Amino acid sequence: MSHSAVPKYLCHHRRDLVRTWMRLLASVQGMNTQKRETGSHMEDENESVHLPFVLCHSISNILSLLVAGAFSVSINDDTSEDISFSTYKLDCEEQDNLRHAKVGRLSQQSSVSSVSGKSALSHEAKSADSFPVPSSALWLIYECLRSIENWLGLDNTLGPLSALSLKTSDGSGNNFLALKRTLSRFRRGRYIFRSSTTSSDSKPTVLGEALNKQCYGGLNVGVGSQCSQPTGHAAPGGCDDNILEGEGTGELEGLRVLSLSDWPDITYDVSSQEISVHIPLHRLLSMVLRRALKECYGESGASDVPSAGSADCSFARCDDFLGQILDGCHPYGFSAFLMEHPLRIRVFCAEVHAGMWRRNGDAPILFSEWYRSVRWSEQGQELDLFLLQCCAALAPPDLYVQRILERFGLTNYLSLNLEQSSEHEPVLVTEMLTLLIQIVKERRFCGLTTADCLQRELVYKLSIGDATRSQLVKSLPRDLSKVDELQEVLDRVAEYSHPSGMTQGMYKLRLLFWKELDLYHPRWNSRDQQAAEERYLRFCNVSALTTQLPRWTKIYHPLRGIAKIATCKTLLQIVRAVLFYAVFTDKLTSSRAPDGVLLTALHLLALALDVCRSHKQLGDPSCYVGDVIPILAFASEEICMSKYGDQSMLSLLVLLMRMHEKENAQNFMEAGNFDLSSLILSLIKNFVELEPRCMTRLQKLSPQLANRFSNSMANDNARDTDLTPDSEKRKAKSRERQAAILEKMRAQQSKFLESFNSSGDDEMDDAKSEQEVCNAGVSHDSLESAQVICSLCHDPKSRRPVSFLVLLQKSRLLSFVDQGPPSWEQVRRSGKEHVSSDTTPSSALSPSSVSDGSEVVASSQSEDIVRSAVNDFVSAAHPREVNAFMDFIKARFPFIKNIQLPCVLEDTRETTKSSLETLEEQIYLSIRAGLNVSDCQKDDGNFSSDSAESLLLGRYIAALPKEPQDNPSASLNSHTSSDRMKSEASTLRPGYNFGPSGSDGIYVSSCGHAVHQECLDRYLSSLRERYIRRIVFEGGQIVDPEQGEFLCPVCRGLANSVLPAFSGNLRRVPKPHVSTSNFTGISSLSTSSDVSGSLRLQDALSLVWRAANIAGSKQILKTLPTGDVRIKSNLEPIIHLLCGMYYPGQDKMLETGRLSPSLILWDTLKYSLISAEIAARSRKSSLSPNYSLDSLYKELNSSSGFILSLLLDIIQSTRTTNFQTVLLRFRGIQLFARSLCPGAYPNESSNYSSRQGGYMLYILENAEPGVCYPDFQLWRQASEPILARDAFSSFMWMLFCLPWPILSCKESYVSLVHGFYIVTVTQAIIIYYKKRKSIETELRLCDNLITDIYQVMGECPEAMQHFESYCVDPAYEINDAIRSLTFPYLRRCALLWRLISSSHMMPFTDGVHSFGGSPHAASDLEYAYNIVEELQDVEKLEKMFNIPSLDVIVNDEKSRLTVLGWLCHFREVFEAHKTQFVLRCTPAVPFKLMLLPYLYQDLLQRYIKKCCPDCGIVKEEPALCLLCGKLCSPSWKTCCRESGCQTHATACGAGIGVFLLIRRTTIVLQRSARQAPWPSPYLDAFGEEDVEMHRGKPLFLNEERYAALTHMVASHGLDRSSKVLRQTTIGSFFMF
Repeated sequence: MSHSAVPKYLCHHRRDLVRTWMRLLASVQGMNTQKRETGSHMEDENESVHLPFVLCHSISNILSLLVAGAFSVSINDDTSEDISFSTYKLDCEEQDNLRHAKVGRLSQQSSVSSVSGKSALSHEAKSADSFPVPSSALWLIYECLRSIENWLGLDNTLGPLSALSLKTSDGSGNNFLALKRTLSRFRRGRYIFRSSTTSSDSKPTVLGEALNKQCYGGLNVGVGSQCSQPTGHAAPGGCDDNILEGEGTGELEGLRVLSLSDWPDITYDVSSQEISVHIPLHRLLSMVLRRALKECYGESGASDVPSAGSADCSFARCDDFLGQILDGCHPYGFSAFLMEHPLRIRVFCAEVHAGMWRRNGDAPILFSEWYRSVRWSEQGQELDLFLLQCCAALAPPDLYVQRILERFGLTNYLSLNLEQSSEHEPVLVTEMLTLLIQIVKERRFCGLTTADCLQRELVYKLSIGDATRSQLVKSLPRDLSKVDELQEVLDRVAEYSHPSGMTQGMYKLRLLFWKELDLYHPRWNSRDQQAAEERYLRFCNVSALTTQLPRWTKIYHPLRGIAKIATCKTLLQIVRAVLFYAVFTDKLTSSRAPDGVLLTALHLLALALDVCRSHKQLGDPSCYVGDVIPILAFASEEICMSKYGDQSMLSLLVLLMRMHEKENAQNFMEAGNFDLSSLILSLIKNFVELEPRCMTRLQKLSPQLANRFSNSMANDNARDTDLTPDSEKRKAKSRERQAAILEKMRAQQSKFLESFNSSGDDEMDDAKSEQEVCNAGVSHDSLESAQVICSLCHDPKSRRPVSFLVLLQKSRLLSFVDQGPPSWEQVRRSGKEHVSSDTTPSSALSPSSVSDGSEVVASSQSEDIVRSAVNDFVSAAHPREVNAFMDFIKARFPFIKNIQLPCVLEDTRETTKSSLETLEEQIYLSIRAGLNVSDCQKDDGNFSSDSAESLLLGRYIAALPKEPQDNPSASLNSHTSSDRMKSEASTLRPGYNFGPSGSDGIYVSSCGHAVHQECLDRYLSSLRERYIRRIVFEGGQIVDPEQGEFLCPVCRGLANSVLPAFSGNLRRVPKPHVSTSNFTGISSLSTSSDVSGSLRLQDALSLVWRAANIAGSKQILKTLPTGDVRIKSNLEPIIHLLCGMYYPGQDKMLETGRLSPSLILWDTLKYSLISAEIAARSRKSSLSPNYSLDSLYKELNSSSGFILSLLLDIIQSTRTTNFQTVLLRFRGIQLFARSLCPGAYPNESSNYSSRQGGYMLYILENAEPGVCYPDFQLWRQASEPILARDAFSSFMWMLFCLPWPILSCKESYVSLVHGFYIVTVTQAIIIYYKKRKSIETELRLCDNLITDIYQVMGECPEAMQHFESYCVDPAYEINDAIRSLTFPYLRRCALLWRLISSSHMMPFTDGVHSFGGSPHAASDLEYAYNIVEELQDVEKLEKMFNIPSLDVIVNDEKSRLTVLGWLCHFREVFEAHKTQFVLRCTPAVPFKLMLLPYLYQDLLQRYIKKCCPDCGIVKEEPALCLLCGKLCSPSWKTCCRESGCQTHATACGAGIGVFLLIRRTTIVLQRSARQAPWPSPYLDAFGEEDVEMHRGKPLFLNEERYAALTHMVASHGLDRSSKVLRQTTIGSFFMF
């Protein structure tokens, strides 16, 4: 037998088991009682308080199945069951008659007996009349009523029925025997409860009349207010043993209490007597009644049952539907007794809400919350409310409302006494009024269709906040969560927003359905309702308290009597009392009707008037008493209110409206655009429209208002604004003025933006009109005048310099882009495989380790070399420098003695800061003046003399500190001194590259806020003190004060250093005076027709060669002023931090004088620009690339472009004020010139005496043999073959070494761009040839640059291994492939030029003004780029820099000759010094994390059982690195330390790690010791996560969310995102 067949079988064939189940329910009914404590506070154990709710939840599930079984058979095929039920009833009657006959008390005229007999036979009659409720359901209702009545006799809330006992009880103990005797008397005296409406022939006995006034079943029963008090207690179980054991069942057949025709007085106080929230019998009855009404009047039965107004109902009159299914009950007896316990529970919850049960601990609070929760509400609160509605439809309205008033303990509220009875009274009054509103208007089970109920629940949930689909389904009642049309209704009610970033796929309530918000939903709590009201105000611009008034809606016809509750006189008295207290209470005293009570009362009154209007329009007399509706008839009735005179409800409303019009101050309602007077005005208008007598009364109270209403009603087309108060009119006018102002501002902004959008298309054109120059000057002055205020002291009058907060972080983004993303199908087996060969730390410097014998030889050679160097330097240097040089030699070479020097004079020259700047400007003018095509040929072989180079290096040595520092890197010895005795030419060793340790570079960003350095020092000192003393401080879980980290005091962004804001004269690079005699003399290359399409390689080579000649001339070197310029104090924090990042553990590197601050700042600027260009390739919402120039410039602005502009100004200042840095740069110019023109100088010899400046180089290399200093790292990189390094990096270092005016000269910039463009073209051709060697046969007939490269590189195949690219498609045409590989170089050059040419920016200014980009340029529309679209963007950049076509370049003779020289130089060096170094050249592909499968199941199956490569054990919590593909673990273990997330992040991503937790589906973001969670990139079909896969839904890769994560990593935003920082912790793993 199936589960669904069991309930059907029980209800039709084994009803004895159902009766037994009913008796068992009686033992649960009323369990776990609570009694309010008034003494000391109780500390009860709350571990098992939920168990009764769990039991009732299980019982409710069984009851729902039982009800379904009772209704499972149609009414046409249950004849046998009708006969069985009829036979059962007749047998019961025969036994009952026989029992009464034995005691001689049987009365054939007994009305109750006749009723019972009728009830026994009525089911067959109903079945014959096609009654729509099955007989099994009628039988179940009858059995439920009998069980409830039997339980009422044992209700232990008032004790045993001692009033009917022969002997009284003293009230002590459990007088269970007395209870049984009392029950037996009730059973034998069944006839005494005859209805008072029976015929006169049937007269009750005197005993019966007496019993009508006595206690029955534990309830004080009486017609009036006289009723006896309980004197004993019932059995603890709340049930008779005979009932549980099935004894005497024949005695319990008739319904006695529920058939009472008089309304009983029941005395009970919730606050002083026991209360239970578990009444399963009542809820079973509610379930059956609900199902019966649904079958007849709901969606399924509406088509079969005639309408309520139809006169030809085939089964029964609609007015008597409840009477037929509740056969044997009187409306008064049924409603009076069955409403009691559900009402008590509502009062109990209200008292808990009011705080009256605080002394009972947490148990009452938990009961109240669970009773309203969605899990229990549908099985408790909603069923109880429906039962209260059924009782309200049958009960006399005034007595019904009076009963509610009594249970809430508010009978004295109608006394009109202004003194508040207790502090809890306002809450109780509000809860009582809310309950009355819910009873009248709730339609969950009595009027709404399933779709309407579903829509109502969705509106309720979405009004609180946006939600995911699973959250919405969980918030629905159980029956609604399984409805088929759920998705259809959800799509109609809400709009879906796709997942993005950290947000899941969310549903948002549509604006139209905010009007469906129900403020009196049964499950509201204060917090959620307040949130819904605030959201309503935000979306609808009006308060929900005035617009979302409760309304009377369609209800099932048998329950239409509920309308009488809203229109009865008692309800009018309650509302009138609230109005009285609100009008006449003094402001200084506590009002009995505060605003919350008053508002709810007005809502109740609005509902009552809506009921009246609806019934009048339909002609429904159900709410009439005689010819009038009570609430309308008595609205104008005046009653004496002592000193306040005679007042009526109407007069109180008028007084209240006037009071609120005068007090239109900002109270709590006005703050939400709520005007109480408008609501009252609408109520008065409704009274006037519905009741003519109210108009007559209003004319006496307020003639002006009455006239307004008269005019309004006379004119049907009158607008509602005629009734708007003056305050509303003023507000409306104010809003109109604000709207006009906003519209005017919007128009001005649009016009302002259009002025920028109308600029020319030439990106490189810097020729401005006079008007533009004037505007730029005004803008610059305004920025200068705008003072930046310290974010710590906020002193606007302070003149101290400020510094901007910056965040410096290591990065390996460039390496990840060059290597390409890993695939999920390739598992890393070791922690070292992901480290590429080109990322050897640049700080791996090479000290010597030589034997004793070699040291002797070296010492003898060194002495001669040093003596020769001294003699050469003394002859050309100044005396002061000679002395400094000798001090350096003596300190570094103590074994060299007896060096005799000629007598030197003291140098008295003084240099200033401007002298170096002026000298570089003169050098620049000399370069431009002597620049022509023949310069290179004229100066061949005469690059610079040995003496000049020795002078340059000698002066550089003389500027170094005299005393040697402790060896800064004694542990990094890896090369011998014989290695350093070799050629100065590069050995292609990456360890000699200048850069930070363990990363590609340093990325700088800023939040834009500034501080004083002194304020910051005090702030950091306080943080360190708190950190040491373990005192909690803001951001303690994010920052490490020992590392200098802190949070911005304004935006709470992470920072670790500051960058000073320089004065105005350093914020813009000065423009040089351009000589036009020997140069092109044009202002805009990109628009000049005479040079369009010409290659400017010769200009670039001439410029570099001329600069090297001038920088290496003795005249310049001798006139170069000296000076000891120290680092500015405001630059020291950032310089020291950068030095620690570049050379960790070498604290004294900066003190050696060989690390230039401008050098390290320039390298940071270089890498930040490269990173910004890479970040601009990706989109925030799509994995497709983005190559537009507008997005490139926008990324520069979003990546703290102002801080890069400021950094550029600082570099320009520091590199021209430091004499030592100028010498460093001059030496770099000479080395770069030799790399660009490799055939212009002879091969270097390993003998120092034959090398230019060889003696000086030996001194520099061997002065401190344990270290390879940054100056040598730069010089080695500059001397390497130009093809061995990235073209843009070489271009940047060339700009650093050249005189500073060249940076701002457009012609020089474009020439250098052309020169290094040939470098990147050459590298692209080599890579394409390596990928597609078959192209050689296709180009045999051609004679151009491509064939030249193929011939040279074909002779040395090993050299081609130096070049690599993972994403070059051999199917591309060669020209397309080459141009695609040059795209990154051109983009970076354009980005750098935009930074150079833009005016200095300030933070928080629109990037459009500074950079000329459009604020809407970077669109995140999803579309895929192909090679054609990419080449279109390449063409734009080529046009910008006036680069000729590739065909012109490959056929240019100068290009071919130059490239051949570069190739020969590269081959010579490569063959002499074999290396594993690889130069990776890639197109402008976006950064990508691991390529993940679309279906998460594939990833799970592959990695869930993978073993740790170190310990061989299956990882408990596998974490997949999305940067390299290695399988790691978030938990640290000694056996596999390298597999820890933090350790791996340091080795793989320079401290940055992105890990996918395989078992949890979520992401871990690692930044050094900081960890933060990130949502899963895998979502289900509705855009929701399934953390730890609890729901078991199929998960799919969400491209938009994964793209957001990828873009955040690419833009270095992990430590700049507030969403990430809010969840960041330091130390332990956040999940464990």
